[in-house]
Amino acid sequence: MIQFMNSKKNSDIDSFEEIVDLYQDRLFRFAFMRVGVREVAEDIVQDVLLRLYRTMSAGNDIQRYEQFLLRSISNACIDHIRRKKPPSLRLEEIGEIPDISDRNIDEEFHRICILLDGLPFDQAETVRLKCYDGLTFSQIADIQKLPEATVKSRYRYAIQYIRKKLNQ
Repeated sequence: MIQFMNSKKNSDIDSFEEIVDLYQDRLFRFAFMRVGVREVAEDIVQDVLLRLYRTMSAGNDIQRYEQFLLRSISNACIDHIRRKKPPSLRLEEIGEIPDISDRNIDEEFHRICILLDGLPFDQAETVRLKCYDGLTFSQIADIQKLPEATVKSRYRYAIQYIRKKLNQ
């Protein structure tokens, strides 16, 4: 019996390690683009991965790991943001946007914050999910538990706002 339990535990660990290898970098970027502080993003990802491991160890089956992880990270980031508003700069402080290959992730975060600062949180989050995380409207709707049409309209209104700001 003990040998069976150990093989089950080893199987859980192997599965967990595969998931971490597959998603860890994407999850960090996902979290960082929301909170803007490297250490906080790392802590959020670590907490969510630990929660995933505990869920797997308890024998709970997760059908779609990517969606589970993205939703968990998104919720953790929202909780953090509610406790502390992320730093932002005025639109005049953006300056010239350099070529993407020259960008530092911290600078990129601040520029995005400037552009998204005037948007309602839901619209800003939809833009982040679509543009930075490369999710489809359908995936965003699943993560946010909203109709796809709502996600599309939030995105459209956000893009209109951003275009208006950039043209000023």
